[in-house]
Amino acid sequence: MSTGVFQHRELSVLVGILAGALMAVFASATPITNLGFADLVIFLAIPTLAGVLSGLADPHHSAENGILVGIVAGLAYVIMITARSTTFMESNIVLFLILTVPVWGLLSTAGAIFSRTASATTARSYSSAALKACASCSASNPPDALFCKNCGTKLPT
Repeated sequence: MSTGVFQHRELSVLVGILAGALMAVFASATPITNLGFADLVIFLAIPTLAGVLSGLADPHHSAENGILVGIVAGLAYVIMITARSTTFMESNIVLFLILTVPVWGLLSTAGAIFSRTASATTARSYSSAALKACASCSASNPPDALFCKNCGTKLPT
């Protein structure tokens, strides 16, 4: 951020981090006791959703943004869980928290890459469906074209 104005990439990272941190606040409201199914769903869903949001906001830098979002959101989650803990944590929970940051980085990156791939596939399917084919030469033409760009034949409206 060398200029005084936020760029598209910084905004997408900010959106992802804020979403991940907000979800981590809600997830850390209940203490982790036995690493149950709900804890694992939360553990997997938060970074993936934050990465998807970051990837949708800036598809060109989705992988870089995803890893950054995952690591920062993971750190926020670990800090909140640790700060709210009033008792000594068991070793399995400590290991769970240590693994949170790198795993959240990978999950967030996967979510961001998935969103980029999904948005590119969707854009490609819409653009190919909207093209007009010329009856004379079978060339593809833009949807608003009146004449074929290849042979000049009038296209149906």
